[in-house]
Amino acid sequence: MIRNLTITQLAENAASSPGLLGEHGASFFIEADAHCLLLDTGQGLTLRHNAARLGIALERVTAVALSHGHYDHTGGLETVIECTGGAIDLYLHPEALAPKFNRDGRSIGSPTTDLEVLRPRVRRLIADTGPIEIRPGIQLSGEIPRRHAIEDTGGPFYRDAARTEIDDLPDDQALIINTLAGLVVVLGCGHSGLINTLDHVRTLAPGRPIHAILGGTHLLRAGTERLDFTVGALAGFGIDYLAPNHCTGLAATCLLRRSFPDQFHESPTGTVHRFGAAA
Repeated sequence: MIRNLTITQLAENAASSPGLLGEHGASFFIEADAHCLLLDTGQGLTLRHNAARLGIALERVTAVALSHGHYDHTGGLETVIECTGGAIDLYLHPEALAPKFNRDGRSIGSPTTDLEVLRPRVRRLIADTGPIEIRPGIQLSGEIPRRHAIEDTGGPFYRDAARTEIDDLPDDQALIINTLAGLVVVLGCGHSGLINTLDHVRTLAPGRPIHAILGGTHLLRAGTERLDFTVGALAGFGIDYLAPNHCTGLAATCLLRRSFPDQFHESPTGTVHRFGAAA
C-alpha cells in the first residue's frame, strides 16, 4: 500500500498559472512513496518546459506507463528517454504502437511505432495485455472488459487510413494506486468507458473503495443518455475525489461538477493532487 501519493498534472489542455504551457494531451508525474513514474507523456511539446517550471526533475522517473497509443499521450516518450538516459521501465499494451487513425483518416498514433526498435533504448520494455504490477501498490489494469454497450470509445477510430477497420482501442488501460484512503484511479482517456473501467478496477481490488478518479473520460461527444448513465452509475461508487480533464469535454465536465460539487476538482497543467499521508 502506498502511504504518500502526490500526482502533478505535467501536461494537459490548459495551464493553471503563468509560465506553464497547455497542449492537447495528458501526462501525470506520480510520486508514490519513494517511486517516481509517469502515466503518459503528452504530445511532448510542453513536457520538458513544464517539468522545469514546476521544479520536477524528469531524471527521477524510473517507470513510464502508457494508457494507450494515441499521439497526445505518447509523443513525449522520446523526451523522457533523453532525460533519463533510457533508465526506465516502460509499460504498454502490445497494440499501443500500432497504426491509429481518426474519423477523417488522419494518423493519430504514436510517433514511435516499432517495439523492437524501442526495446534496446529503455531498461525494460513490458508489453502485456493483462493486469501487471509496476510496484507494490501500483498496477496497470490491462485490457478493460466492455460490459456496458452504451460506453463506446468516443470515436469512431480506425486501424487504417482508408477507415475500413474499426479500432476498438484494446490498448486502453488505467493506472490503479492503492493508498491509505482507498484506490486512486488515473485515466489517460478512458476509451473503454469510465464505468467499464471502474467495474474492472473493482474486480482487480475486491473490497477496496475507489477513493479518487483523475484524468480523461472521453465524454466530449457523449449524448444525454450516456451522460445520464455515467452520472447515475458513478454515484454508486461513492467517489470522494473527482478530477476529470483533457478529453472529458465541456458539457460533461460541467455536468460532473454540478452532480458532484463536493468531490469535483479541476486539473489543468500544474495542478498537484495529494492522497494518503501526503494529503
